Amino acid sequence: MLIESVEPVGKDRSRVTLEDGRSFVLYKGEMRILKLKENTDLSEEVYRNIMETVLPKRAKLRALNLLKTRAYTEYGLRKKLSEGGYPESVTDIAISYVKSFGYINDRQYALDYIGEQSARRSKKELYLKLSQKGIAKEVLDGVFGEIYGSYKDAREDSSFDETDVILKTLRKKGYTGDESYEDRQKILSYFYRRGFEMDSVYRAMDSFKE
Repeated sequence: MLIESVEPVGKDRSRVTLEDGRSFVLYKGEMRILKLKENTDLSEEVYRNIMETVLPKRAKLRALNLLKTRAYTEYGLRKKLSEGGYPESVTDIAISYVKSFGYINDRQYALDYIGEQSARRSKKELYLKLSQKGIAKEVLDGVFGEIYGSYKDAREDSSFDETDVILKTLRKKGYTGDESYEDRQKILSYFYRRGFEMDSVYRAMDSFKE
């Protein structure tokens, strides 16, 4: 496969983009060792080595280093790795690795967060904040049930509307309402995986066109 472009990313790294649109970020030293240059062919063997050995090893170390400084939700850690240029398949490997040691645990993150913030935030605010951090609704419902006896105290409050969470999340993702069909489906899948009511998601997304 052809290496279509090699673009600098900061001082020490470069983004390699292939002719089919796939891309990944390597350090310049790695580029030299693998002899990767623009407008040259990348063999399948070298590509597999990059995706299955070089990047996963580095992504695991990156994830561990991030977790040394603060706790992350799975969504938060995925976002950081994605921002670092790691492809989704490599991010999946790193996430599975740190999860196997219990280093990320959304349920425990929610419990700790509520313990730290409950004195200054309402149940509704806590639920909203944790939802925005990408914690699945079924996890939050279980945690709120465990702490408060019933998650209804937060989610079924007369003033609670999960549309607030959806709208804030859409804005954080840079959603404008003019996205392509494919991008719109990705966003819908994101909310579906986290257990949001899809009618609420559709209404929130459509509101950007009004």
